[in-house]
Amino acid sequence: MPDTIGAGELPAALPLPIDISVRNAELGVNLLGKAARLDTNSVVAVFPSQVKENTVLFTTLDMRSIKATARGLIKVRSERDLGDAGYEVIADFLELSDDARQKIERLLGRHSDDPAPSAPAPVAAPTFTPQTTFRAGTSHTFLPPVDYQAVNQQHSTERRQYFEPAPLRGQSKATPATRFWNSLGVTFYLGVILLVVALFPQGRAAELYVWNHVAWAVSRMWYWANHIGDVKLWGQSPNS
Repeated sequence: MPDTIGAGELPAALPLPIDISVRNAELGVNLLGKAARLDTNSVVAVFPSQVKENTVLFTTLDMRSIKATARGLIKVRSERDLGDAGYEVIADFLELSDDARQKIERLLGRHSDDPAPSAPAPVAAPTFTPQTTFRAGTSHTFLPPVDYQAVNQQHSTERRQYFEPAPLRGQSKATPATRFWNSLGVTFYLGVILLVVALFPQGRAAELYVWNHVAWAVSRMWYWANHIGDVKLWGQSPNS
């Protein structure tokens, strides 16, 4: 490549160089350099390492003077060894968004020629009309009304295989297995509580007091159950 290039082949010169970073994960390229010439078609930058021609790079332009950042894809057109200064690279933009183009134009001072965008028309705020019943609105944003009585009647005819409390269920009945395990759990925890209470003298005395009265009541019930035929009403006994 010749050392001098015609000015018509180069992009516009910038008042101050800007930071430019390029990378290509497949080729292992990740460089940070300075760009002194830039427009919406191409860029001239200096990097510390060599970049081969026809290499496609993802580029980030840090335009601090206007507090903006532009990104795009470039393809290296040519490169030149500058000795200790690094390598000068001329690349063309393959992909550049409209937002990035506007930022570059603003950096070059060309934004004043562009007509100012017209302000968008104000959008009327949506109005909300309260409904008499929940979920009874005609708007598409509302769900259709739900007949909970019909739902309860439908589910009440189905046999439930589990016990699950719910505010909208018609009638739920626990299965025999559920009742058995619940009773077994209550009995176990009640036994544990009585055992813990019996470890203390006052608790043991209270339990013995209760058990003595229960045993006396059962004994009396057992006696009268075995002598229920011997009961004589007042006035019907020969000794009365």
